Amino acid sequence: KRYEWVLWIDCDAFFMDPGRTIDSVIQMYSGNTTAATRLGPPRFGEPLEAQALRSRLQPAQPREVSLIVATDSSGINNGVWLMRNSDWSHDFLWRWWHSDILQGPGKNHNCSDQSTMQHQLLYDSSMALDDAWDSVEGPLWVPEVRVAAQEHLQSFHAATAATVASREWQEGDFIKHHPGCHYYKLPCQQLYLEAHEIFIRKVQMMMSSPGL
Repeated sequence: KRYEWVLWIDCDAFFMDPGRTIDSVIQMYSGNTTAATRLGPPRFGEPLEAQALRSRLQPAQPREVSLIVATDSSGINNGVWLMRNSDWSHDFLWRWWHSDILQGPGKNHNCSDQSTMQHQLLYDSSMALDDAWDSVEGPLWVPEVRVAAQEHLQSFHAATAATVASREWQEGDFIKHHPGCHYYKLPCQQLYLEAHEIFIRKVQMMMSSPGL
């Protein structure tokens, strides 16, 4: 294995915080393998049903986090995402590339890479939901996936943020993404330039800091 993690970043996304590292985002979202649920700590004399649910939610061998994505109001936005170089990731990439939603009734539908990715990540787990899982608000995403807050992975330029009711880039956010704003359009080129200049100014300020 040459690389432990790989970052995919679209050409219309720009790093905005030189003080934050990619490693810090990975650690933030992959360091804890415990599923977030409303299931409390184990109790003496716990019913067998509760023990069975606990074993589903908290297996003896936790699965390592292999994919970190961000979502907006329309679902996954895969303009920026992080993937571990793992067996699970290799298998997922194969399944994503060969997604079956492009067959049968879906063959004439314009399924984007994002909807296809979301289908592969959520379909099986959503079909396996039951009342016991819902009672403790068990996670919908598979254990290998973590959904990052947009400010930690990608927040949007103003127009797209308003369109999809999602986070507009704010000072301190890691990456500014411009989905739907194409490079060949002059207003978008200006937004790209502004993002670049903001980052350069921040780097220059860091370099001139007496502490460096």
